[in-house]
Amino acid sequence: MLDKNQAKSWLRCMGWCLPDEELEQMLTATAMGASGAGASATRSGILKTMQKQERTRWGLKHLTDINDANQDKRNSSLARLQTALRRLSNNRAKISRDRLLQFTTMHEDSLLTEEDFNQVLGAIGLTNNKQLDVETLSLKVLDRICDPPSVAEMVDFMPAA
Repeated sequence: MLDKNQAKSWLRCMGWCLPDEELEQMLTATAMGASGAGASATRSGILKTMQKQERTRWGLKHLTDINDANQDKRNSSLARLQTALRRLSNNRAKISRDRLLQFTTMHEDSLLTEEDFNQVLGAIGLTNNKQLDVETLSLKVLDRICDPPSVAEMVDFMPAA
Protein backbone atom coordinates (compact mmCIF):
# COMPACT_ATOMS: atom_id res chain seq x y z
CA MET A 1 0.00 0.00 0.00
CA LEU A 2 1.27 3.47 -0.91
CA ASP A 3 0.63 6.73 0.90
CA LYS A 4 -0.52 9.85 -0.98
CA ASN A 5 2.96 11.06 -1.97
CA GLN A 6 3.97 7.58 -3.11
CA ALA A 7 0.70 7.21 -5.04
CA LYS A 8 1.37 10.54 -6.81
CA SER A 9 4.91 9.35 -7.62
CA TRP A 10 3.46 6.12 -9.02
CA LEU A 11 1.12 8.12 -11.26
CA ARG A 12 4.07 10.20 -12.45
CA CYS A 13 5.94 6.98 -13.24
CA MET A 14 2.94 6.02 -15.37
CA GLY A 15 3.50 9.21 -17.39
CA TRP A 16 1.24 11.72 -15.64
CA CYS A 17 2.91 15.14 -15.72
CA LEU A 18 0.47 17.13 -13.66
CA PRO A 19 0.71 19.33 -10.58
CA ASP A 20 0.19 17.68 -7.18
CA GLU A 21 -3.29 19.17 -6.88
CA GLU A 22 -4.49 17.54 -10.09
CA LEU A 23 -2.99 14.17 -9.16
CA GLU A 24 -4.65 14.40 -5.75
CA GLN A 25 -7.98 15.11 -7.49
CA MET A 26 -7.47 11.99 -9.58
CA LEU A 27 -6.78 9.95 -6.44
CA THR A 28 -9.75 11.29 -4.47
CA ALA A 29 -12.23 11.53 -7.36
CA THR A 30 -11.74 7.90 -8.26
CA ALA A 31 -12.05 6.86 -4.63
CA MET A 32 -15.29 8.82 -4.33
CA GLY A 33 -16.64 7.42 -7.58
CA ALA A 34 -15.80 3.84 -6.66
CA SER A 35 -19.26 3.12 -5.29
CA GLY A 36 -20.52 2.02 -8.71
CA ALA A 37 -23.95 2.53 -10.22
CA GLY A 38 -26.17 2.04 -7.17
CA ALA A 39 -29.21 4.02 -6.15
CA SER A 40 -28.51 7.74 -5.87
CA ALA A 41 -29.48 7.89 -2.19
CA THR A 42 -27.07 5.06 -1.41
CA ARG A 43 -24.39 6.65 -3.55
CA SER A 44 -24.93 10.01 -1.85
CA GLY A 45 -24.52 8.40 1.56
CA ILE A 46 -21.41 6.55 0.49
CA LEU A 47 -19.92 9.69 -1.00
CA LYS A 48 -20.54 11.64 2.19
CA THR A 49 -18.91 8.88 4.22
CA MET A 50 -15.96 8.72 1.81
CA GLN A 51 -15.53 12.49 1.92
CA LYS A 52 -15.31 12.31 5.72
CA GLN A 53 -12.89 9.39 5.56
CA GLU A 54 -10.58 10.31 2.70
CA ARG A 55 -8.45 7.44 1.49
CA THR A 56 -4.86 7.63 2.73
CA ARG A 57 -3.44 4.43 1.20
CA TRP A 58 -3.64 2.99 -2.33
CA GLY A 59 -2.85 -0.50 -3.57
CA LEU A 60 -1.83 -1.54 -7.06
CA LYS A 61 -5.41 -2.37 -8.05
CA HIS A 62 -6.62 1.06 -6.92
CA LEU A 63 -3.83 2.81 -8.78
CA THR A 64 -4.32 0.88 -12.01
CA ASP A 65 -8.07 1.63 -11.79
CA ILE A 66 -7.28 5.34 -11.32
CA ASN A 67 -4.91 5.28 -14.28
CA ASP A 68 -7.51 3.51 -16.44
CA ALA A 69 -10.35 5.79 -15.31
CA ASN A 70 -8.35 8.84 -16.36
CA GLN A 71 -7.12 7.58 -19.71
CA ASP A 72 -9.14 10.27 -21.50
CA LYS A 73 -7.97 13.04 -19.14
CA ARG A 74 -5.75 15.66 -20.68
CA ASN A 75 -2.19 15.24 -19.51
CA SER A 76 0.43 17.94 -19.60
CA SER A 77 2.01 18.96 -22.88
CA LEU A 78 5.21 20.23 -24.37
CA ALA A 79 3.67 23.70 -24.56
CA ARG A 80 2.79 23.67 -20.83
CA LEU A 81 6.32 22.57 -19.93
CA GLN A 82 7.85 25.26 -22.14
CA THR A 83 5.54 27.89 -20.63
CA ALA A 84 6.52 26.85 -17.10
CA LEU A 85 10.23 26.91 -17.94
CA ARG A 86 9.89 30.30 -19.65
CA ARG A 87 8.16 31.63 -16.55
CA LEU A 88 11.08 30.42 -14.43
CA SER A 89 13.54 31.99 -16.89
CA ASN A 90 11.72 35.35 -16.87
CA ASN A 91 10.64 34.83 -20.50
CA ARG A 92 14.19 34.30 -21.69
CA ALA A 93 15.22 31.60 -24.15
CA LYS A 94 17.65 30.15 -21.59
CA ILE A 95 17.62 29.42 -17.90
CA SER A 96 20.74 28.97 -15.83
CA ARG A 97 21.37 25.56 -14.39
CA ASP A 98 21.81 27.12 -10.94
CA ARG A 99 18.45 28.93 -11.12
CA LEU A 100 16.66 25.75 -12.16
CA LEU A 101 18.40 23.84 -9.37
CA GLN A 102 17.33 26.52 -6.88
CA PHE A 103 13.67 26.22 -7.95
CA THR A 104 13.86 22.44 -7.89
CA THR A 105 15.31 22.05 -4.40
CA MET A 106 14.27 25.26 -2.60
CA HIS A 107 11.32 23.83 -0.68
CA GLU A 108 11.96 21.94 2.52
CA ASP A 109 9.56 19.19 1.44
CA SER A 110 11.09 18.87 -2.04
CA LEU A 111 11.42 15.24 -3.06
CA LEU A 112 14.44 15.98 -5.26
CA THR A 113 17.98 16.54 -4.08
CA GLU A 114 20.82 18.19 -5.97
CA GLU A 115 22.10 14.69 -6.76
CA ASP A 116 18.70 13.79 -8.25
CA PHE A 117 18.75 17.01 -10.26
CA ASN A 118 22.19 16.18 -11.64
CA GLN A 119 21.02 12.67 -12.51
CA VAL A 120 18.06 14.08 -14.45
CA LEU A 121 20.33 16.44 -16.38
CA GLY A 122 22.59 13.46 -17.11
CA ALA A 123 19.65 11.41 -18.33
CA ILE A 124 18.72 14.12 -20.84
CA GLY A 125 22.31 14.77 -21.91
CA LEU A 126 22.71 18.24 -20.36
CA THR A 127 25.05 17.43 -17.47
CA ASN A 128 27.71 20.06 -18.17
CA ASN A 129 25.51 22.86 -19.46
CA LYS A 130 25.55 26.02 -17.35
CA GLN A 131 22.83 27.65 -19.45
CA LEU A 132 19.90 25.48 -20.51
CA ASP A 133 17.95 26.35 -23.64
CA VAL A 134 14.27 26.21 -22.63
CA GLU A 135 13.12 24.64 -25.90
CA THR A 136 15.89 22.02 -25.93
CA LEU A 137 15.41 21.24 -22.24
CA SER A 138 11.65 20.76 -22.64
CA LEU A 139 12.07 18.54 -25.73
CA LYS A 140 14.67 16.37 -24.00
CA VAL A 141 12.55 16.06 -20.84
CA LEU A 142 9.51 15.06 -22.91
CA ASP A 143 11.62 12.55 -24.84
CA ARG A 144 12.77 10.93 -21.58
CA ILE A 145 9.21 10.82 -20.25
CA CYS A 146 8.10 9.02 -23.41
CA ASP A 147 11.21 6.81 -23.57
CA PRO A 148 12.57 6.50 -20.02
CA PRO A 149 16.01 5.04 -19.41
CA SER A 150 16.34 1.60 -17.87
CA VAL A 151 17.56 1.19 -14.31
CA ALA A 152 20.92 0.05 -15.68
CA GLU A 153 21.15 3.21 -17.82
CA MET A 154 20.27 5.38 -14.82
CA VAL A 155 23.40 4.10 -13.04
CA ASP A 156 25.41 5.66 -15.85
CA PHE A 157 23.77 9.03 -15.12
CA MET A 158 24.69 8.97 -11.43
CA PRO A 159 27.03 11.82 -10.54
CA ALA A 160 30.59 10.73 -9.77
CA ALA A 161 31.21 10.50 -6.04
